[in-house]
Amino acid sequence: MLRTAYVIGVGAGLTLLIGGVYGMTSLYTMSWGVPTFIVGLFVTIISSIVLITRLVNGQGPATGVLGQMKSFLGTGNKDLIGTGVPAQALVTSMRDTGTMVNDQLVVAFDLQVQPADGAPYVVSHRQILPRLLMGAVLPGRLVRIWSDPANPQRLAIDWSALPTQA
Repeated sequence: MLRTAYVIGVGAGLTLLIGGVYGMTSLYTMSWGVPTFIVGLFVTIISSIVLITRLVNGQGPATGVLGQMKSFLGTGNKDLIGTGVPAQALVTSMRDTGTMVNDQLVVAFDLQVQPADGAPYVVSHRQILPRLLMGAVLPGRLVRIWSDPANPQRLAIDWSALPTQA
């Protein structure tokens, strides 16, 4: 609803810009054309900046374009480490995503999560793999994870604990 107001603001600003350009085409209409153009320019710029900021950042940790990208890469789940539900997960497979963030590889993991109080479940998860742990994280290893109590599919691998043999 709030985004609609900014879209309307951009539309109104563009309308004023066009009207201002038309008004500046003649000496008789120049008196209202220039102010209309200037107001339209400011309304368009301000509405566009606010709209783009809202679309990119969104509202909350996993909304907006950047939030969705963080969720896709697994880098937006760092808030779970130490606050989520701790568990062990067996790395059943892993593959290169072809994506790098800050010169670090993003890996797609297939994990079998083994919670302390419940049945194991399978999760596909993407997260940055630290370079120092490249050879230590292999299928068949156990890693410590922290999962979201409200959504167990949302998790973060805790790289502060070294992977162990299953």
